[in-house]
Amino acid sequence: MRVQLLNPPIHHYTGRQYRMMPPINLPTIAALLSNAGHYAEVIDLEALAVTPEQVEASYKSQRDNWPDAIGITAMTITSRGAKDIVQALRRAGFDGLIVAGGIYPTENAQKCLDDWGVDMVVVGECEGNVVELFERGEHGIHLGTRMDIDKIPAPDWRHHNPPIGEYNGNTRLINPRPGISMWSRGCPFQCVFCSDNLFNKQPIRYRPPALIEQEMRELKRRGCENVYVYDDELVGTKLPAGWIEDIADRIEDLHLPYITQGHCNRHTITPESMRHVKRSGCKVIFWGVESFSESVLSAIKKRIKEVDIWHTLRVSHEAGIENAVFTMVGNYKETVSDLEHTYNALKQAYKEGIIQYRQTTVCTGMPGTPLEKIMKAEGWWTEPPEYGPQMAQVYAPTPWLTMKEISYWANKFAETCPGVP
Repeated sequence: MRVQLLNPPIHHYTGRQYRMMPPINLPTIAALLSNAGHYAEVIDLEALAVTPEQVEASYKSQRDNWPDAIGITAMTITSRGAKDIVQALRRAGFDGLIVAGGIYPTENAQKCLDDWGVDMVVVGECEGNVVELFERGEHGIHLGTRMDIDKIPAPDWRHHNPPIGEYNGNTRLINPRPGISMWSRGCPFQCVFCSDNLFNKQPIRYRPPALIEQEMRELKRRGCENVYVYDDELVGTKLPAGWIEDIADRIEDLHLPYITQGHCNRHTITPESMRHVKRSGCKVIFWGVESFSESVLSAIKKRIKEVDIWHTLRVSHEAGIENAVFTMVGNYKETVSDLEHTYNALKQAYKEGIIQYRQTTVCTGMPGTPLEKIMKAEGWWTEPPEYGPQMAQVYAPTPWLTMKEISYWANKFAETCPGVP
């Protein structure tokens, strides 16, 4: 069976092209299909700046080269583009199996069947049964099944267009020639704003160090000079005994730097653990701070205290790792007083040299999040913009802040330390 896996474009209606990083789900599914004896290729239509009209024309002119089945992934921001591509394929006459998956189809399965014209929607994680679903040519809505994390193969970059290593990166901190990797999956926390409805609220599963080593060496062989280990909470939760030490022992000689994300925790962030994180190649950690205000941290269910933030930043800095902090304005129940406190804390942390970069976004009630449900229940929900700089647009007030105040404090935060380049 020949399968084509597509990442949809959005540049044709947003006016802005993204070529930051490839989604890791499609090359992972490609690896599963390949291991089962099928041919699978991944085409990142957004990175290649391909429009739906071009897809339609290409399919019309190459009927003899059509795949047996097509898979398409979609987030909320890419859902319109995914629909456009599916309909372009149908206009071209493609009557084969089209399968949709990802966070948007998971939350809107029937809509994807009715409005897009796909044959099947796979809901949730699907490594455990996606090959079987393709092989059987199933139709309708099907619940995906998980696969043991030690059995999930490394992404297959052999038939990925554009090639891994030719992306621009979502930050210059991982340029040039960035790659992407998954070392763990899951997040046990329940932050109200989090839109990761697939992997949150579940225990973290850790990949075996031997598989991580294999994947990192393959990325280096393919020319990658930096890697984004795009895990929800790689650093800061309680790691399996000896896990990060084993990884460091295996890949320290690669000299392949990576950046990742972490959770501030004064109990698990220790000088010893951070020494091994540094030794494994970590150069920058993005910490999910959001706010230094205790009342805001409680309201958004971060499950951390301000003391956790200060401890984490200092220990990480002492280990030789650069710190970047995610901050938000317009948080649930956040007031001007809370924002003043965070502003002063950011200035102090930068003065101490324990943060190097800052990213400030606007707290947004994305579809499917607990925050969306809270906003609707309390009567102040406004639908987020369909496109534009996601999570950076001031589009509505909160009961505690005007739009002018949200914009003002976003700009004030930008004065405290350099933004993420």
